[in-house]
Amino acid sequence: MSFIKHAYQEIKAIDPSIKTDQFSTNWLNKCNSYYRSYKASDRDMTLHAIMCLLVNLSNKADALRRNNNHKLLHAKAEQYLALGQLAQEQLTDKLPSRS
Repeated sequence: MSFIKHAYQEIKAIDPSIKTDQFSTNWLNKCNSYYRSYKASDRDMTLHAIMCLLVNLSNKADALRRNNNHKLLHAKAEQYLALGQLAQEQLTDKLPSRS
């Protein structure tokens, strides 16, 4: 499974109300058809999209933890951070190695 599909499914599991166009625009900072077109053509995310996803996951987790001690919100923040770890691994794998 491509990482873009995996990331969408993980975010959908955390927030079942999200749609593919929202994932593209709110999480990847791309046009609303980005996810659909990349999925249809069996391509994976660009480096820029992964970097945007990382920043947005971190921001969302920070917002959920800020000024509250609600266990459910903190649990969701941890889910976003776990996906962020996977995104970081994808980013590391896609970067050219320096020799």
